[in-house]
Amino acid sequence: MSDIRSNIRLVGLASLQFANVRSTGSFPATAASFSTIGNVMPGSAHFVVEVPDVTDLFVEEEDTPDIQLFGPSKKFIEFAVRDMGTKTLIAAFGGAAVTTVYSFPVTSTIYREQAVKAVSKVINGKSLTFKIPRASIATGGDLRFARNESGQITFACNVLMPNSSTAISPCTITQTT
Repeated sequence: MSDIRSNIRLVGLASLQFANVRSTGSFPATAASFSTIGNVMPGSAHFVVEVPDVTDLFVEEEDTPDIQLFGPSKKFIEFAVRDMGTKTLIAAFGGAAVTTVYSFPVTSTIYREQAVKAVSKVINGKSLTFKIPRASIATGGDLRFARNESGQITFACNVLMPNSSTAISPCTITQTT
């Protein structure tokens, strides 16, 4: 049996960026096409792969399953930011801003798709880069007026299959040194 251990660890977030989804389904190639989301709250960023539902199929003669069928597994990145600037509010909720005045959209909740790139902090000389070519972006806010806590905007970036005639992975994780 081979040893699959490594010294690669996922600890901390170095950067988080959004870009427009490409019509080809591929991940955006140029750094200029990305916008950085900043002021991420410590400990709020997660890449989640949910455990799929399992359907057990039995045979009459046995008390344990004969086979199991696995359902789909949702994948998403979620994080929260403390930034309440107009550009962040527009990125989160849509709407518009004129200088320092932000206005929520007058229509129903907007549906947005973005490409997402998240890079971990360097640990043991290595980092991990998560690339999602197509994600639906859902947001919420807890805009507190408390003295001992700041308001926050929460983002959930749900991984979607890229729209492409060729097979493109919905998410890649690259180890960099």
